[in-house]
Amino acid sequence: MTEIKKIAYKKLIHQAFLDLKNSGAYDEATFYRNFRIAHAFHNLAEFIVVDFVGFNEDEFWSTVGALASQFDLHHYRKIFDETVTER
Repeated sequence: MTEIKKIAYKKLIHQAFLDLKNSGAYDEATFYRNFRIAHAFHNLAEFIVVDFVGFNEDEFWSTVGALASQFDLHHYRKIFDETVTER
């Protein structure tokens, strides 16, 4: 994996944490959304620590794509793509 992609994935996990932190209301729908975000990104944190050894990008983006569709969270792909193309 390129260093640019590694930086982009690090930006993504930062954004995911911000999304969780700033999620607003403490209701059942928000809890479920946050749970799904945490589930989608928890393995990414581990792969960052081990320098992405064994990381499956297709599987990750499949999971994030489901989040994007269900909760209108298309900004993750946008952040990644913008980071990769601006470097």
